[in-house]
Amino acid sequence: MAENDPTQNVTTQISTTDLHAPPPAGAPTATDLYPGAPPAGQADPAAAPPDPSPPELYPDGGPSPEGTMEGAVPGDEDETVDSKQKTGVDGELIVWEATYSAKNFLGRFLLRVALTVGWIALAFMTWGREGTPNPGLKMLTILTGIVLAFLWLQLLYRYLMARYGHYYRLTTRRLFVSTGVFQRRRDQVELMRVNDVYTRQRLMERWLSIGTVVVESSEERYPMTYIVGVDDPKDVMDLIWHHARAEREQKTVKVDQV
Repeated sequence: MAENDPTQNVTTQISTTDLHAPPPAGAPTATDLYPGAPPAGQADPAAAPPDPSPPELYPDGGPSPEGTMEGAVPGDEDETVDSKQKTGVDGELIVWEATYSAKNFLGRFLLRVALTVGWIALAFMTWGREGTPNPGLKMLTILTGIVLAFLWLQLLYRYLMARYGHYYRLTTRRLFVSTGVFQRRRDQVELMRVNDVYTRQRLMERWLSIGTVVVESSEERYPMTYIVGVDDPKDVMDLIWHHARAEREQKTVKVDQV
């Protein structure tokens, strides 16, 4: 009969009490067994056990209060929200906003630039030569300079009054036209009352793609509404007509359902 192997009858028992009990006298320490850092994948017996991780604030399946980023993916913050601002009830949204276009002043601006160049040439003839300037030419240069400065100030004033005195807004249900700076007037037209929309453009305005949009409605007091000096008047006309037609069809469907 073969001799029994003594290693087969050895039983090893480890308890949590043995782990936290101090090692017996003379037992080798972790430093003696592994000089330096312990091997990869083996914890240091002398190191303190790690603290358990705190529980999640909102576990899976639990509530996710508004304003928290629990479970959110970076860069995926509700991209489906409509960025247009509500301006009224029943989901009324802004679809177009504009002011008086600055291109309406291009011709007047170029005219003043040409006059300014002419005045600079006149001033050079008056004071750029050697000797005493001619008194009559000097007086003419001063007077034309004052007139030219007045024309520039007049252009600046008209530009500010037109730019900040005209404001247009189109929503899915109404058209707003605001005019005036010191005394502002705001008119509105319900799109379901719009009967016709057309544009008015002169030759220079067609080249610059600006013009006036005229809106005819069934309003009793102010049936005509003018959107003056806007960019791309044809696109504005199509936009107003499209939403006016959609509003009328929506009202017709609601009436038929009732």
